[in-house]
Amino acid sequence: MKNRGYMLKTFLLGSFLTISVWNLNAQVDTHKAVIDTGANILTVVNVIQPKGVGQDVILAYLQKGLNETMRYQPGFISANIHKSLDNDNIIVYAQWKDQESLQNAVKLIENGGAPNMSYVFGNSIPDYHPYEVISVNLTSDSK
Repeated sequence: MKNRGYMLKTFLLGSFLTISVWNLNAQVDTHKAVIDTGANILTVVNVIQPKGVGQDVILAYLQKGLNETMRYQPGFISANIHKSLDNDNIIVYAQWKDQESLQNAVKLIENGGAPNMSYVFGNSIPDYHPYEVISVNLTSDSK
């Protein structure tokens, strides 16, 4: 169990180092996922590799943790879950208002206030990385 707490802390605390492109004039709708080079938000991409349990089990706990606890945390913007089709990996693209909001969520998980999220991190190998949005490329109606 000591290893689980270390992995969770390493995953979440490391994400505090994320610095996005900052645009003080950018307006962020905190009720939508935003992928924008000018968004003033904290973005973390996490590859979750289940260990000892199947992908579907981790997905169920992850979805339940997001729906029942994390989405109600101050500063939470979004978490998009992607299920790999060729291995057991799960990708989570999460967005928070700022580092303080994420830090408060970390404390909640560490103090047992989000048991479903604790289960996810205790039964997987999380590999997080902070990212900066460099460009957004959308489809065009003309060629």
